[in-house]
Amino acid sequence: MIEYPNKVLLATDGSEDSARAVEVAVALSGKTGAELHVVHVGQAPSPSTGTTGHSPSLPTEPYESVVKRARKLLERQVEQIRESGGNIAETHLRIGSPPYEVVGLSDEIGADLIVVGSGRPRAVRRAVSGTIRRAAIGAAADYIVRSAHCPVLVVRGDGVLRSVVPHPDARDAAPEGEPEAVGDRREEDRL
Repeated sequence: MIEYPNKVLLATDGSEDSARAVEVAVALSGKTGAELHVVHVGQAPSPSTGTTGHSPSLPTEPYESVVKRARKLLERQVEQIRESGGNIAETHLRIGSPPYEVVGLSDEIGADLIVVGSGRPRAVRRAVSGTIRRAAIGAAADYIVRSAHCPVLVVRGDGVLRSVVPHPDARDAAPEGEPEAVGDRREEDRL
């Protein structure tokens, strides 16, 4: 028997991919009756560079400014979710590294599913083959997939859904016509 999630954690950053993830999370929680938790993580200034991670040449943004901007984005997202008929159990504002904060919060609240936008794909060098290929998802989503202790639904902005969970049989290259597997899933990736 299939068990549907009781608690869904939606990670949002205001991007196009995130907007599509909002739609999916609202529909999923509505159909299953799951609690919907929404998190936005404001990126904290890096202690080593003094920047928010966007560009080393940009001056440091004061912490209060980061919090204020993050709170505004979260409030806009919550308003959009409620306007679309979504029922939010709780909102969460975190400051720090987005993927680490999302995974930590999912553990804290006991999330059964994390829904996240795919983010910007990046080139990935495979140590085994030495080749570079395009990742199916961005770095933040990739970290969440590899580190979360619950299933992760990765949603692309183009409307294509990718359900990605660590699995020992995932491959580096998928047969033609199938979605790419995201990285190799060795034992140490699942610990």
